[in-house]
Amino acid sequence: MPFYADRPARRSRQLAADAVWLVLVVLSVLAGRAVHGVVAAVADPARSFSTGSADLAGRLSDAGDTAARTPLIGEDLAGVLDRSAASAASLSGAAEDQAQSVLHLATLLGVLTALAPIVLVSGIRLAQRVRWARRAGEARRLSRTDAGLRVLALRALQHRGDGELLSVHPDPARAWRDDDAWTVHALAELELRAIGLTAART
Repeated sequence: MPFYADRPARRSRQLAADAVWLVLVVLSVLAGRAVHGVVAAVADPARSFSTGSADLAGRLSDAGDTAARTPLIGEDLAGVLDRSAASAASLSGAAEDQAQSVLHLATLLGVLTALAPIVLVSGIRLAQRVRWARRAGEARRLSRTDAGLRVLALRALQHRGDGELLSVHPDPARAWRDDDAWTVHALAELELRAIGLTAART
């Protein structure tokens, strides 16, 4: 099964279309990364708050340990500081959970932003390439036999423009019906050229 056309003009168009597909894939990936970065930035305040709360919890805990050694009011003061440290630690954990949720959302949105256009564009391009490859493969097989050449010539009569057909023969339909070998070959070549393949078997 051919992958690219034999004729330079058609092959250049196919390569250009593949290049456009590749550019769109790259742009989709960059768009996904950009969306991930924007959404992930929302998590920065929560992570900063989590870090600050964790640091505050550590300081309060240390202060509680120091206060416990104070005569008379040491135990009461240490209890207050320890409870405050626990509250700060709880706030730090909640902020960290929120930041992680935002990061997970950023990853999901980034992947979806990149994947959706990639799947769409790749599906369309793959369908085009497979359709052309099947058509070209069938035409190439037909060009190897006399009967196949007649089929290709008939397709040319059905699909090619009047100017192209009349440039081959003043009455191409009659010549095909009369099995004029030269005309049949020329018509088959028109069809092959339209697909992007080289001349039919002589």
